[in-house]
Amino acid sequence: MDLMLKLRPSFFFSFLIFIFLLQKPNLGSASSPKCISTERQALLTFKQSLTDPSGRLSSWSRPDCCKWRGVCCDRRTSYVIKIDLRNPNQTLRRNGEFRNGSLGGKIHPSLTRLKFLSYLDLSSNDFNFTEIPEFVGHIVSLRYLNLSFSSFSGEVPASFGNLSKLESLDLYAQTFSDDLFTMNLRASKLGWLSGLSSSLTYLNMGFASLSGAGENWLQDFSRLSKLKELHLFNCELRSLPLSLPSSANLKLLEVLDLSRNYFYSPTPNWLFDLTSLRKLFLQLVRLQGSISPGFKKLKLLETLDLSKNELSGEIPAVLGDLPRLKYLDLSENSFQGQIHRFLDALSKNKGNSSLLSLSLMFDRLDGTLPESLGALRNLHILDLSENKLSGSVPKCMGNLTAIVQGKSVDEYYEYQEIRDSINLSGNNINGEMPVEILDLTYLRILNLSRNSVAGSIPGNISKLGHLETLDLSRNRFSGAIPQSLAAISSLHTLNVSYNKLEGSIPKQLKFKDPSIYAGNELLCGKPLSKKCARKQQDVVVN
Repeated sequence: MDLMLKLRPSFFFSFLIFIFLLQKPNLGSASSPKCISTERQALLTFKQSLTDPSGRLSSWSRPDCCKWRGVCCDRRTSYVIKIDLRNPNQTLRRNGEFRNGSLGGKIHPSLTRLKFLSYLDLSSNDFNFTEIPEFVGHIVSLRYLNLSFSSFSGEVPASFGNLSKLESLDLYAQTFSDDLFTMNLRASKLGWLSGLSSSLTYLNMGFASLSGAGENWLQDFSRLSKLKELHLFNCELRSLPLSLPSSANLKLLEVLDLSRNYFYSPTPNWLFDLTSLRKLFLQLVRLQGSISPGFKKLKLLETLDLSKNELSGEIPAVLGDLPRLKYLDLSENSFQGQIHRFLDALSKNKGNSSLLSLSLMFDRLDGTLPESLGALRNLHILDLSENKLSGSVPKCMGNLTAIVQGKSVDEYYEYQEIRDSINLSGNNINGEMPVEILDLTYLRILNLSRNSVAGSIPGNISKLGHLETLDLSRNRFSGAIPQSLAAISSLHTLNVSYNKLEGSIPKQLKFKDPSIYAGNELLCGKPLSKKCARKQQDVVVN
């Protein structure tokens, strides 16, 4: 019988696969892709145009570019699909150490040879105020582009309108140079946004000047029908339209940040049509008038920041009706009257409220603190400082069970970590410190300064075992400073100045930094002197 007839069909199938693989020499296995030579050369050319003082790209010399730091290849085709060169020291921006890991130089057009590149992150580097190259807008395969915190300048390229697949664009332009207030990046024309209308879901242009975009800037952004997050923090905007054209489509918007633009405007009604909003930041935009009842339509709202504006009137109960509200900041406005209606609404409608942070500092609120405050059982931050509140600290504050039980909060609000704190300073509060406050086991900051609280500091104050800052200054406390304070190992700032306390500071109190403020009549056996302060080295005279 002919030999070919004896061969099984499986042999021919295997033989065909073998021939196919021979014709695709650049493909690696699914578990270990091996880079394509032309793309390796494109990456090497890109590297040569960069400066790398810390040697972050030292691995960019090995044969397989798919194993280079910051490079990711498709497991099936081996094409480069991702370049992530964000600065690993980006959390150290404030003290300048981020510069140690910064890349610099220029972006080379060889990146356009990476035909399947979908992810490019060059954030938190230092490109020394060079312009964003126009050719970046020709990497049409991009779905994610992050150039934030990297010291670019000039006009945002209109070629970005070619990136029709782009889903996320981050151009946040704040820098950490000596001049923090110069707007280096600008977008005078926004017509390119229309090219992203069917794909873009996230856009951050904070600190990029939009002053040249004219009064129709919002209409340009409203064409982004898929947009879920829009961040325009400090963009030199000067006009806030009170209405939108019927063609505008921002129905999917979940996060809107227009903070630190100067609108001098009432709250526009079109905001209340954005019923998908979860977070709304309107800090320092010079909003005027009262809080609109239209906020009741934003049933999904979790974060509302209206701080540092010119809002007035009473805080309406309508804000207490928002069922998912977690973070509310109305501080530094001109609100007046009592807060009973608002706090009672929170208590009545939600019982165990979802509210985690409430800040009403530097307003003009008066009246006493209501018992309904104790119903905010999930509250971690309460700041009612610098108002005209009176009466005593309510015992119901011991019911803030989130602080009692130490429930962790992994969320961030306005770039600040949630830390359990109560600040009632700068009011007209009197009476004694209720012992129920000592039940707030995980409290980290307690500030009752500049009130008229009297009586003694509770001897068992050590129950606040996680306390870091205790400020009871400028009150009417009397008696001795409790020795039990020394048992709070986490305490690093203590201010009991300008009271009627007697005795001395517990010798067992030890701080990493000199952070005890005394200034009482009898410390070290006599009025505290500079000599005594130098001797103890942990006492500062006010």
